[in-house]
Amino acid sequence: MFCSWKTRPAAPCSCAYRLHSPVDELLNHLCRLGKGTLILRRPGLSLAKATRFGLHIRSRPQDWSVLHDAVSGLETDLNPPQHAYLLREFPDQCPLFAMGPPGKPIEFTVRLDGHAWNSVAVREMLARFGGVALDCLESHRLGAGAWLDEWEQSKRPPACCPDSVVHATSEALHDCRLLEVEVRTSTQRSEVCFCPSFVDVEGSVLRIADRSRSHIVYADVNAAEFRLARAGTHCLRLCHTA
Repeated sequence: MFCSWKTRPAAPCSCAYRLHSPVDELLNHLCRLGKGTLILRRPGLSLAKATRFGLHIRSRPQDWSVLHDAVSGLETDLNPPQHAYLLREFPDQCPLFAMGPPGKPIEFTVRLDGHAWNSVAVREMLARFGGVALDCLESHRLGAGAWLDEWEQSKRPPACCPDSVVHATSEALHDCRLLEVEVRTSTQRSEVCFCPSFVDVEGSVLRIADRSRSHIVYADVNAAEFRLARAGTHCLRLCHTA
């Protein structure tokens, strides 16, 4: 695959790099980069959240392998193996910090909204964490930043029955004053609470957002693990059971 971002024909691709440092060091570097967009995705449920980051520390006496960031709310399990990357998003060339299980599509991404790909911050990350260029084909296979594309491609025909589960779920969300959402991948977990101001329906897929668009959730009602339950007066909880 030809890389249009190469500095010269014989140079390696310059749009995707594997980072080689301990996970805790990589995550703790995020607090230096300002506000970004955290994206967690799993089949049937994805979350995008505008947030800053703090230090990821071990705060569970019963499980010291879990890092917790009190600022972003992100939890990371250090037990499963995971690779880290710095990728260039298209078409605006925004840098993406990404992590995922080896050989599998990326599950966790942070869009570094305050930095350009050619910025000092990106160059420092590549130097500090031993960035090694990847082939463009590998970058495409990782699928970083493609979570919206996945939903667009997987839309099912619209539900036409007014008494369908999709309709009932949408109505419940419209009446909801506080929505709790938990997204759990193989290595990360995040839980957020917000007031849903926008609920769109495409087939069985719901797009839920707050007024500021600081939180955006995509949920497939037809997913076997989909769960929406009452969590109090005018409060709902959305999660996957597996």
